[in-house]
Amino acid sequence: MKKIILPITFMFLSSFVFSQTDEAEYEKVLEQSPFNKMYPQFMAKEAADYFKEFNKLFTEEGPIAPKEARLAAVAVSAAIRCEYCISAQVHLAKKEGATDDEIKAAVQIAAEIQRFSVLLYGNEFGLDNLERIIGKQ
Repeated sequence: MKKIILPITFMFLSSFVFSQTDEAEYEKVLEQSPFNKMYPQFMAKEAADYFKEFNKLFTEEGPIAPKEARLAAVAVSAAIRCEYCISAQVHLAKKEGATDDEIKAAVQIAAEIQRFSVLLYGNEFGLDNLERIIGKQ
């Protein structure tokens, strides 16, 4: 009987201790950023770490200057029609020095790429034909 009770007791106590640690770590992750509450608890730390790394693309550490990276993000945000993204990315682009005209240009580029894509796709233009025209082949 002791052989059974001891392992069960150990499993119970260890799961209690580990769950407390996980909960404490989760609370710490939640304190780091309000966005971290969007992630399921089991992956919140890893997701938050990834988000932190991803955001380096918008810094001097990234391969594109921060203002241009934000303008690209504005263009994508407009193309996917994400109101949250537009609000954040326009604000952050302006903080990086983007002008209203640069933001309008980024949105216009996204709109034109999307418009032309619809024309090419809908008319079954063909990738081979396009590549021949632009001199890629």
